[in-house]
Amino acid sequence: MPKRAANGDGTLRQRKDGRWEYRVVVGTDMSGKPIRKSFYADGPTKAKNLYKAYLQNEKTPIERVKTVAQWAEQWLEIYKKDKGLGYKTYQNYKLYVEKHIIPDLGKLKLDDVRPAHIEQFFGKKSALSNSARRHIQITLNGIFSTAVANRLCKENPAAGIKPLKATPSEPQIFSKGEVSAILKAAKSHEYGFYVQALLFTGLRMGELLALHWSDVDLKNDIITVSRSLAQGEDGLYLKSTKTEKVRYVAITPTFKTILKKRKREGLFVLCNPDSRPLTPHQFERRYKTFFSSSGLTYRSPHKCRHTFATYLLKGGADIRAIQEMLGHAKLTTTEIYTHVDTEDIKNNIAKLKF
Repeated sequence: MPKRAANGDGTLRQRKDGRWEYRVVVGTDMSGKPIRKSFYADGPTKAKNLYKAYLQNEKTPIERVKTVAQWAEQWLEIYKKDKGLGYKTYQNYKLYVEKHIIPDLGKLKLDDVRPAHIEQFFGKKSALSNSARRHIQITLNGIFSTAVANRLCKENPAAGIKPLKATPSEPQIFSKGEVSAILKAAKSHEYGFYVQALLFTGLRMGELLALHWSDVDLKNDIITVSRSLAQGEDGLYLKSTKTEKVRYVAITPTFKTILKKRKREGLFVLCNPDSRPLTPHQFERRYKTFFSSSGLTYRSPHKCRHTFATYLLKGGADIRAIQEMLGHAKLTTTEIYTHVDTEDIKNNIAKLKF
C-alpha cells in the first residue's frame, strides 16, 4: 500500500523491484487536472530528496506561487525575458530582483506585504543612486501589479510609494580645454576616431556601432540613424533606436574631412579587421585605451554625447533641433543640458565694474 508522506503533498511506496517511489503533484495542466511526477531511489529519504532537488531547479507553478521571491522570478521570465528589452536592461532588472528585492522582501507572502514594508525597504536603500532606486521602484510596481492581475494578491503595496530623491546631478561634460586636447591626440591615435565620432555626432554608443557606411551621406552631409547594436545572451544583434524612430545628424566640415580619410573595411563604419562589427566591450576597452595612453582625463562614452549637446546649446542652436538630433522622446530630457555654466559665470564676473 502506498504510504502518504508526512508533509501531505505526496505518497511513498516501495516497488516490486525494491526501489522507492515518491509520487507528488507538481502542477496542473491547461484543463485544471493535476500533473503528477514520480521520483525513484533505493530508499524513501533519497526519493524525497530527489523531489527537493527537482523543486530547486524548477520554478513554482503560477497557481502555487505564494511568496514575493517566487513571483519575482516568474515575473522576470514571463514579463521581461525575450520581450524586446536590451540585454543590459534585462540584466539590470535581474540584478534588482536578485540582489535587492528577494533578499529583503522575498520570504514575505504576496498578500502580506504592506506599503510600510516597501517604505522600510527603500529606507535601507538610501545609499543607492536616485536612478537605481527609481528603477527598483519600477520593478516592484511591475511585480505587484502583475501579481494583482494574476489574482495572486489583492492590492499593489508599491503603488504610490516614492523612494527618497537625491539631488539630481548635472550632466558631466568635457571642458573646452579637454575637447581641444582630445581632438589633437585623436589625429594620430589608433583609436582616436572612436572619440571623434562620438563628439561630432552625439550618437549613443550602440548607434555608432550599428552605423553603416550607407548611412553616411557625404554628398548631403547627413548621417541617418536608424538602428542600434546590442549585446545579447546569444551574441550581437541589431535593434531599433531607443525611440524607435529614424533621425538625422548633420556632418560638420571637420568631421567630414575625418570621415573621408577613414578606410572603408566593411559594411560598418567601425568594425574588426574581418569586417565583423565591434562589440560594446571591444569599443569601451579601446575607448579607454585612447585616454590612458594619451594621458587625458577619462569620461565614459556617454559623456561625449552630453558634451555634444551642451556645446550646441552654448553655441546658440535651437533646443528642439537638438532634441531631434539626439533622439530624445521628450524635450524635458534635452533641457538637462541647459544647466548653469559656472565657467561662463566666472568669465563674466570680470565685466563687473564699480
